[in-house]
Amino acid sequence: MSNSTRIAKNTLLLYVRMFFIMLVTLYTSRVILEVLGVEDFGIYNVVGGVSSSFVFFSSALSNSTQRFLNFKMGENDMAGAKAVFNNSFLIYSAFSAVVLLIGIPLGYWFVTHKLVIPEARMDAAIGVFFVTVFMFVATMLLSVYDSVLIARENMKCYAFVGVFDAVSKLAIVYALMLTDGDRLMLYAILLCVVHLISKAIPAIVCIRKYEECKLDLRYDKALVRQLFGFIGWNGFGCAVWMINGQGINILINTFFGTVVNAANGIATQVTQAVNNFSVNFFTAVRPQIVKSFAAKDYEYFNKLVYASCRFSFYMTWMVCLPLMAKSDYILQLWLGNPPDYASEFVIWSLLFSAINVLTNPVWCAAQASGKIAKFIMVGSMVFLMVFPISWVMLSFGHEPTVVFQVMCVMRVAYLITITRVLGGYIDFPLSRFLKNVLLPVVKVGGGSAVAVYFLAGYFPDNIYGLFTFTPLTILITGTLSYMIGMNGKERQMIKDKATGIIHKLKR
Repeated sequence: MSNSTRIAKNTLLLYVRMFFIMLVTLYTSRVILEVLGVEDFGIYNVVGGVSSSFVFFSSALSNSTQRFLNFKMGENDMAGAKAVFNNSFLIYSAFSAVVLLIGIPLGYWFVTHKLVIPEARMDAAIGVFFVTVFMFVATMLLSVYDSVLIARENMKCYAFVGVFDAVSKLAIVYALMLTDGDRLMLYAILLCVVHLISKAIPAIVCIRKYEECKLDLRYDKALVRQLFGFIGWNGFGCAVWMINGQGINILINTFFGTVVNAANGIATQVTQAVNNFSVNFFTAVRPQIVKSFAAKDYEYFNKLVYASCRFSFYMTWMVCLPLMAKSDYILQLWLGNPPDYASEFVIWSLLFSAINVLTNPVWCAAQASGKIAKFIMVGSMVFLMVFPISWVMLSFGHEPTVVFQVMCVMRVAYLITITRVLGGYIDFPLSRFLKNVLLPVVKVGGGSAVAVYFLAGYFPDNIYGLFTFTPLTILITGTLSYMIGMNGKERQMIKDKATGIIHKLKR
């Protein structure tokens, strides 16, 4: 009960953070598109994406560090947690050097020889590349502290940093509107400064507050070998994600140019805002999944994984469905004159996001078990097919939206594959996952989509229609989630919570 209460409090805190960030992001995205222009916005999306592709190193490191920290804390081994932190910091430093030595020349060659960028903007594009590489390398060394914050379930600091980041981006928008110089370069530099400060704040908090964050860089060969095992396989999985994510962006650039990249950038902004709904919930529950496995509380472990899969989907779908149904009007209201294909990209990207949230708890369960080699190898081979299939489809003249359709299909195949692989290591059979997760999700998603499809035509494309249609859509999805998407214990828990809130309000 105490764990559930902590998860609920952390989730609430993260949702307050998310709503603020989402509002700021929606506003700044529109202004940035207007200030930079479609061409420069597309250049930043594709070139900045090439630079940030190196982030798969950081993700692999951070995931590994957090897993080992949570595991040691689940065993109440603080000396072990300190060793994990310090040896992770050594590894982060080594990888930063590798990125500088290999990433810069390779990325520079790719930007100047492979991307389709107008010659007049090539210098600015190269400048953006170097700034974002520096941002990544500098922040990689500090990202180990993010792992500590999440492992310690300190969501207050996590929420504060998010709010600071959002407010700073508002200031960046104001600065861009005042300048007459190269706004693309200024945008990249200011984002870099804000990102560095956002990473430095958690580092300062962790150093002052948590004993495991005191630097004591003694090399532990056995622990480094364990960490590298996780990092290697995590890195492979993240690299596949990068190939499909940034690779798709490059394919779009190659076949259609930077203007369509701008449409993809808009879709990315929307999906990132929506993903925060599920990510915030999962960020709060993730440490408990690993800690419960470490404590050998397997019944609670399975309940958490199944429930987090379903609830992540329900929360994401409540937001995705009205956006998908009214995407044309919402984009026109938001951007005024959205780029071509923006609406189609948003619809398919949102569908992919709803499917993808189901994979996060399963991935966390695999990390908790420590059995990730076959899990990542087999799953990555399935999802890696997105890039070659998309390339073939585009080569045959299909519209750019086909790449998102391929991603959706292959993500479903990936989910089924990794669940079956995980069931070979721990008590996590595919049949039980299909019954407890996929079947309720399909019922809720399909039922609400059919209902909303028939209702959408009755609501006009104006503010009044949007503000009456959206709550109705959320009500339909929420009702179906409660009635056919939850088990009896979950419904009873919600009843008890609602009753408690009503009693408090009456007092």
